[in-house]
Amino acid sequence: MYNLKYIIMSKIEFLKDQFVESRNFVNRLVSEIPEDLWFTIPENTDSNFAWQIGHLMMAQNFHALTVITGPNEQVNNLIPVSRFNKIFNGMGSLHRSVEKDIIKAKELKEQFDTVHEICLDNLSKLSDDILFDKLEPIPFKHPVADIKYEALSWCFKHEMWHSAEMEAIKREFGHPIKWI
Repeated sequence: MYNLKYIIMSKIEFLKDQFVESRNFVNRLVSEIPEDLWFTIPENTDSNFAWQIGHLMMAQNFHALTVITGPNEQVNNLIPVSRFNKIFNGMGSLHRSVEKDIIKAKELKEQFDTVHEICLDNLSKLSDDILFDKLEPIPFKHPVADIKYEALSWCFKHEMWHSAEMEAIKREFGHPIKWI
């Protein structure tokens, strides 16, 4: 049976709904790991929670804001974007962790939540008409998208991909898997 909610939604509303659902999943994972473990890289993994959170924040800024409507002034005032892009970049990076002295877990979580709210607000102001437009100009080829719909769609898929990595980190700390 089809959920009527999804039949009558605009594509933007659907994308926004997916952003919320994927973030709810990530937030559940985040709530299950004490902040004092965020900077630890457990055995059998190559990353830590702090890097995962920062990476998702910067990816959402890139895929849902920068290439959709251009660099966002609110985000630029909130975080040091170019510095964080270097720290939390994942494309081909072998270093997927961040040290405690870079940022406090609580501050990172607040920034993570705020960037997400900025993205949702920005999505609310868009219409389906822009979805098949080319991306806003960036100095390199986007890794997965040519048009705005592809970037927005990748954004929540990417977040779920990293949820699996975060679940693996959580398990290595001895925390059980919880489904919902």
